[in-house]
Amino acid sequence: MNRILKWTAWMVGILLGQLVPLSAQNLSMDLVYGGISDAEAILREYLKPYANVLGSDLNAGWYNTARPHKLGGLDITATVSWATAPATALTYDLNDLVLNGKFNTGLTSMAPTVAGTQDERPELVYSETVTLGPGNEQEVEYARFTVPNGSGVDFFPLPMAQLTVGLPFGTDVSARFVPMVGYRDYGEIGLWGIGGKHSISQWLPVLKNLEFLDISLQGGYTRVTTSAHVVVEPLPVEVEPGTPNNWNDQYAIQQVEGWTMNLVTSQTLPVITFYQGIGYASSLVEVMLEGHFPVHSVILEEGANLGKTTYEVVKNPLSMKYENFDNLRLNIGARIKLGVFTIHYDFTHTLYATHSVGMGISFR
Repeated sequence: MNRILKWTAWMVGILLGQLVPLSAQNLSMDLVYGGISDAEAILREYLKPYANVLGSDLNAGWYNTARPHKLGGLDITATVSWATAPATALTYDLNDLVLNGKFNTGLTSMAPTVAGTQDERPELVYSETVTLGPGNEQEVEYARFTVPNGSGVDFFPLPMAQLTVGLPFGTDVSARFVPMVGYRDYGEIGLWGIGGKHSISQWLPVLKNLEFLDISLQGGYTRVTTSAHVVVEPLPVEVEPGTPNNWNDQYAIQQVEGWTMNLVTSQTLPVITFYQGIGYASSLVEVMLEGHFPVHSVILEEGANLGKTTYEVVKNPLSMKYENFDNLRLNIGARIKLGVFTIHYDFTHTLYATHSVGMGISFR
């Protein structure tokens, strides 16, 4: 088990550096320059594919048979699940958002999500009309940035280790766990979950003569947390707001929860087992910016600094949630068992199409 945990932690660390959507390499937090409301509106559309991908990944890989272990039986399985964002999730339209910033309407209003990529992207400009005297109005620009590009990767593999133990009365209990691990300077990721499976077949006399067929009720809950260090320093301004900030406490935090409930059937034959599931899956994703961030503006108060650019320091400026509840979940797969060694693959249709592949050791 320790070796599988180390392998899983190593794989998660590699994936963190390459694919975590909140990685400082992939995501520019310059969005906060133009104000918190615009930053939230853009980030919500930008990060939506990976939020949905992670939500789908978390609810996969819980089972590879409907047959529970005998009392004291166990298996240790390492699984990788990956959901894929559809083509419609690779871009979003700035025209659909209510923004304070302006962009050149002669150029495209389409921007890439974190799962897409686009060479030419809209540039947002923020300005304020300032009256400096009778008949003297000026448009003062205080922020300008290009919306972030995506990674060009429309899937997110999530590896995990799982331990399942057989309990009395045809019941299994499963646990998932990856300790918080970091990769270089990108950040950290950790995962835990708990689930269970209970045999329905044992309560149905008509199935007692069909030893190859099993029916169970299964449920599970998983939670993953990622943390990425970002650095957003203020643009040059005419008026500094006060004591400078060192900007070293900025983090992008993502917490994802997934829970599922399924009716699972399986047909156990020599060497191979086929399994199917139908149920519901839900996920909740929360994205937060923690630390101190610069938000730019123009001074509008009468005085010597009227019309000059400045910024204010905002602590923990953003927190938003993605909620996907009661999505129908359909699953089909197969497992090969050679002695105590197993290998399995399955496909799940839910919010996003999800594949899972794993191997393990199983003792009845």
